[in-house]
Amino acid sequence: MCLGATPAAAPEPQAETPKAAAPYPAGLSMPWRLIGIDAEVAAAARAALTATAKTLAASWLTTPQSFTAALQRTKPTINNRRITDQISAGQPQNSTGAPALTLEPSWCSLMNRHVFFVTVTDTQLNTVLGSAHVAIGRDEWKKLRGTAAQTAYLNSKIPALATQALTAAAGGSKPASDAMHVAFALGKEVTRKNEGSSLCLNQLLEEKLGTRYTVARALGHDHLALVRDLLGQLPALRRPTRTLILNWNHASAAEFKPQVPVNFTLNASLAETVYGKHIPVDYKDDWTCQDSSNSGINCSGSGEAALTKLLDDESKTLQLSDWPQVARRDRAWVYLDRGRAWGLKMNDRMVAEIDGQQVKGHVVHFFGPEAKLKSPRGFAINEGAVLYIRLNQKLPTLGTTFRFDPRTFPTKYPP
Repeated sequence: MCLGATPAAAPEPQAETPKAAAPYPAGLSMPWRLIGIDAEVAAAARAALTATAKTLAASWLTTPQSFTAALQRTKPTINNRRITDQISAGQPQNSTGAPALTLEPSWCSLMNRHVFFVTVTDTQLNTVLGSAHVAIGRDEWKKLRGTAAQTAYLNSKIPALATQALTAAAGGSKPASDAMHVAFALGKEVTRKNEGSSLCLNQLLEEKLGTRYTVARALGHDHLALVRDLLGQLPALRRPTRTLILNWNHASAAEFKPQVPVNFTLNASLAETVYGKHIPVDYKDDWTCQDSSNSGINCSGSGEAALTKLLDDESKTLQLSDWPQVARRDRAWVYLDRGRAWGLKMNDRMVAEIDGQQVKGHVVHFFGPEAKLKSPRGFAINEGAVLYIRLNQKLPTLGTTFRFDPRTFPTKYPP
């Protein structure tokens, strides 16, 4: 360069074009998930679990391949490959009616039984679509010494469980009529190994209620979140709007024997999950878990109908066909009986028609049960929204119905 010459300007860095998201595979078959299984028992069965995971994938997918091989958008890191190599992807052999399904086998123990599940979920939402299980005595499982015997047992059961679960999930995620997405959480876990895991009881309850309600599965988020990130998909795992917190209590230690059949006292409390506040509706009942005719375990309660009524009543407070109604008016602000769980967001514009005049407002705040408000429809409002009225502030009254403003912004001029 000559002295005094002006240096050439550095080229401006080019912004990277974001990669387009890849679609979810139509079918994903996950590796085994172990819940509270003793490390020594799990280690002895590791080879059998690996083999039967492949059997499961082949039983419902056409020419399954590892998710690692199916990835084209982004290649996983070495650590992530330890998981993606174990996930199988492919096209379901039979039409499912759902855009993307995931099957996950899991193993837990309940008293003196080992319980093996196959659960079908919506890949994008991780909601339970169907589930099936089989149980075997711990002593019987111990007699299946060696990989060959354990593999033979699981290979004889797992494909049939997959068929049952897929049958229960036929049609995939149906359009919901309410915004209640319920999750089952543990209030406490047992600490004795010979009792198994209380999560096993929750899984049995998910199986029982998964086709009746929108159940946000307690397990599986980790693998599905990794799948989503590698595909570049936006977060969409279904968040619960209500959580049922379960405490399974059995008789005192002096009277208790860790074997099936077993009696529990189920104490359940309900919480809304926007604010995490307790809903003052509790449930207590005696439940019995016993062997069923199809080699499974059936858990039922004498007042089981009271539990479903509790959930049915809560789902009525979140009906999507019911537009928000005014529960209280305070000058220019009105309190609506629907909130974030129903689908309202900050700054949502709402309108109402009263005596031929249009009332306009937008969401400025949300409130919880501390407001102690009751809906004109008759239920206590556990979480609702506050609307600031910009036009015709004096017109709204108790029970006035608001709908979303159909106008979009910015609008064309003249409107």
